[in-house]
Amino acid sequence: MKKQYKSILWIFALVGGMSLVSCEKLLDKEPDESGGVILPDNAVETPEDLQQLLNSAYDVLANGYNGRVQNPANLLSDNLVRPFNQNDYESVWLRQTTIFNGSVGDAFGEIYIAVFRANTILEDLPNVSGLSEADATRTTGEAKFIRALCHFDAVRGWAHPYGHTPSNTHPGVAIRTRSSPENVSRSTVGEVYNFILQDLADAQASLPDVNDVYATRWAALALEAEVRFQMHEYDLAYELANQVIEGNAVMFDTEVNKYQWPQASPEAYFYIYSAELSNGDTDNRNTFFRDNYNSLGGSPALRIQEDLYDMLTSQGTGVPRGALYQENNQDGNITYVTTMFDDQSFNIPILTLTQMMLIRAESMAELGMDLTQAIDDINAIRERAYASPVLNLLPTASADVVIEAARNERRMEFPFNAQRYHDLKRIGAQGENPDILGYPYDCNGMILQFPAVEGTESFELNPGGGC
Repeated sequence: MKKQYKSILWIFALVGGMSLVSCEKLLDKEPDESGGVILPDNAVETPEDLQQLLNSAYDVLANGYNGRVQNPANLLSDNLVRPFNQNDYESVWLRQTTIFNGSVGDAFGEIYIAVFRANTILEDLPNVSGLSEADATRTTGEAKFIRALCHFDAVRGWAHPYGHTPSNTHPGVAIRTRSSPENVSRSTVGEVYNFILQDLADAQASLPDVNDVYATRWAALALEAEVRFQMHEYDLAYELANQVIEGNAVMFDTEVNKYQWPQASPEAYFYIYSAELSNGDTDNRNTFFRDNYNSLGGSPALRIQEDLYDMLTSQGTGVPRGALYQENNQDGNITYVTTMFDDQSFNIPILTLTQMMLIRAESMAELGMDLTQAIDDINAIRERAYASPVLNLLPTASADVVIEAARNERRMEFPFNAQRYHDLKRIGAQGENPDILGYPYDCNGMILQFPAVEGTESFELNPGGGC
């Protein structure tokens, strides 16, 4: 069964779509004369085969992080109103997802397909002849970065947050380290986080600082900063965020909108790339953002809450941040939408300098450190947002003021990348008890339900019944 599965997976990896990075065909070899199936023992023989398989893992990652993975989490925050004309999303917003919700199931599936491909890479890598030590090390790091990122978003969306129980023994997600399809039971949240941290440590030791559009050491460090922040380990979150910022690997973006084209935002440590094809077309990897938020049709499925609109446009719609949002009045029915995703093509940032600056700022305030740097970080972001120091923090701002400001900036800077959902669960788990549109952070409906195919005797589904 395992050999048959790996053969199918390898074929799927090669023909499943264009490379995330290249417009060349992933499969350059001609079929053998017998027309037979590529067997697992010789499916990955050369460094080129291995790179093609790695490209396919990024390809699946792009199919998930094109908004498919982020949107359900956005719907569980307080950023969006009830979806328009999208039943799957409506059930998420109502905190009533079931095993039959196709949108949630597809998001979960894309995450674990990427994990399966990363695992296949790690299993087949020792069998590749002619692979340099440097390429073997780099490939290992990239596979483990992908695996860590996917497990992190799986456990954040399909389980209660870190800190929900004193020892984090509450159910997490399945840790998958093999490409075989056998049933795997859920590990605890604590076990999942430990696994993620080990993968990230290995990735950081293996990845180069510069790696084209692929994962780098800086991306792995930035991801660990996010993980430690979610774990309330603010000392380590600060150290990692500060290390990444001081590494000068990216530049502070002067543009408010990070979803840019044809180049990615200059402050992205890792992003999903929409490739330009040789025939002049674009392999856009942004469908679930563009199709659900695009304001040009008048009634996008996903629209923002009035209080968030008021925050975003507090200095008017003529300033950089406010210009990305507008009020629609259709026969007296007022809705609030973003123009951020109105372009046909744009790249999607996953880890950015602004995220690191806000992690550094909030962590410094949580730790009772000198707040000069934290205030400077927040003020730099605000001056970009308003093209003015009008809302800058005072040099004497207290730790509580800095924490509130960092959280508000994160909500406004990243309203559609699931940041707000993860923040609400994080601060809830540390005892602050946020009100999320009337729902507590830890009710059953605040975590997503697994798809029906996951339900086995050894795999416990999340409780039903919503909030």
